[in-house]
Amino acid sequence: MFPAYADVPGYVLVFPVLYGAMAYFALAMARHLRVFAAARSSNPFASVPRRAAGLVVYALGQARMFRDARAGVMHIAIFWGFVVLTVGTADIATGGLVQAIVGWPLGGALWSAVTALGNVAAVAVLLAVGYAGWRRLVSRPHRLALTRGALVILGLIGGVVGTELLAMAFEAARSGDRAGAVVANAIGAPLRGADPGLLQLAFAASWWAHVLLVAAFLCYLPGSKHLHMATSFFNVYLRKLAPRGELPAMDLEAEGATFGVRTIADLGWKDLLDGFTCTECGRCTEACPANATGKSLDPRAMIMGIRHLAVDAEHGLNLIPNSPLVRETYGLDDRLAPAALATPIVDAAIPYDAVWDCVTCGACVEACPVLIEHVDKIVGLRRNLVLEETRFPPELN
Repeated sequence: MFPAYADVPGYVLVFPVLYGAMAYFALAMARHLRVFAAARSSNPFASVPRRAAGLVVYALGQARMFRDARAGVMHIAIFWGFVVLTVGTADIATGGLVQAIVGWPLGGALWSAVTALGNVAAVAVLLAVGYAGWRRLVSRPHRLALTRGALVILGLIGGVVGTELLAMAFEAARSGDRAGAVVANAIGAPLRGADPGLLQLAFAASWWAHVLLVAAFLCYLPGSKHLHMATSFFNVYLRKLAPRGELPAMDLEAEGATFGVRTIADLGWKDLLDGFTCTECGRCTEACPANATGKSLDPRAMIMGIRHLAVDAEHGLNLIPNSPLVRETYGLDDRLAPAALATPIVDAAIPYDAVWDCVTCGACVEACPVLIEHVDKIVGLRRNLVLEETRFPPELN
């Protein structure tokens, strides 16, 4: 039925495993969006050509990553390597359809080229993951935080890529060279004298380990810091194009108006997207002059604090929302409660003193590789503290 994977035992189980993981990923992302919907509106859609150009420079080219050249090479190897290797995963998920389409013209030469590119990409990704692990565990640059999540995601990336390459190598050892699989063929060559049954077992174990790791990766991603793999393109495209420092106007005369930012409900949904796009790379904090002089301001911690408040607001939300009929009939109201959004950002995501430590220079914004806006959020917090709470340092009197 699926000739491309006829030698994979239990291949049909791929569909519930991978599509189930995709469904979970989509539902978890939709749950994030339910919090976004409770935030203030944002309208960052004008100037499509400038936004598209920014995607090429900052998302595809990752220009700001190369301010640290070695980290830039590492990151772009992982990113583009993963993009190339996704072709193979897509082929697995479609029963060999991708291979059938790409391999049809030129007598299969195009698919062989894709396979060769995938092999080279796999080596590049594994080297980059190794270097990333060395930076986290050995050299440990000051701006990088050693977290369990970072190590888990590096392990998943390395596992996904390594098992795919191993499966291809065991297949080459058992059945002969595979067209285009230059690296896998070289790895498999010394194994060709091994017992065919053992090679088949090793192939099946590696192949299924790859599929299960892909599924685990999809399920882990929505709650991890590496969600930026899914959100950074949107964040770059929807970035602020107005001049740095330009703030939204306030109508001080409006009846019932609130001023500035107190809770995440006062932020725009684009501000929440900033939180979910943060890579925790620490470039913003490293660039911050206030932080460099020992003050309590930590731009990274503020952005991650906003993200944590948004995640906390999701607690109690079902992965699959109840329908209006279920809510009315059974009293199972799983909509976002206003109280979930009521935690003040000051002292929860950022200390009160840190709000006033900021010199609004924009160094953090300029350093961020995914174009997060820190300063506007801090100024919004100041507006609220001054205009609604009358809390500000006595030096400002």
